[in-house]
Amino acid sequence: MKKLSFILFVLSILLPSCSNDESTREEESARLEKMYKEIVEYSQVNSKPCTNPEDWAFMKFGASNCSGYILYNKQIDVAVFQKKIDQYIAAKGKFDVKWEVFYDCMELPVPTPSDIKCIDGKPAISYSTASN
Repeated sequence: MKKLSFILFVLSILLPSCSNDESTREEESARLEKMYKEIVEYSQVNSKPCTNPEDWAFMKFGASNCSGYILYNKQIDVAVFQKKIDQYIAAKGKFDVKWEVFYDCMELPVPTPSDIKCIDGKPAISYSTASN
C-alpha cells in the first residue's frame, strides 16, 4: 500500500509539470515564418543576381485561388525546393485549421504569370495584361 501511495504521489508531482506540447499561435506562426524564409533563401531570389530571365522559373505556392507563385533559380535542386514548399503548405494548412483562419479569394484570384523579367538585377514575375 505504501508503494502505491508513493507512486501516486510521484505521478501527482510529475504529471502537472509535463508540458502539454500545445504551441501558442505566435509560436506556430513564427515556425511558419521561419519555414517561409528558408524557402525564399533556398530559391536564391534574393542572393543571385538576375542577368538572364531564362535562368529563372516559377511555381505555384499552394493549391487555392489565394496562392501565389514563387520564383527560383533553375540551378537549385527543384525536388528539394518542392519538398520544402509541400512541407510549408501542409504546416500552413494545419495552422489554418487549428486557428480557424479562412481566406476569401473568390473575387480576386491570383493571375497566372506570363513570364519572368530581370528588373534592377532581381527576377520578377510578369503578368499578361491582355484580355481575351
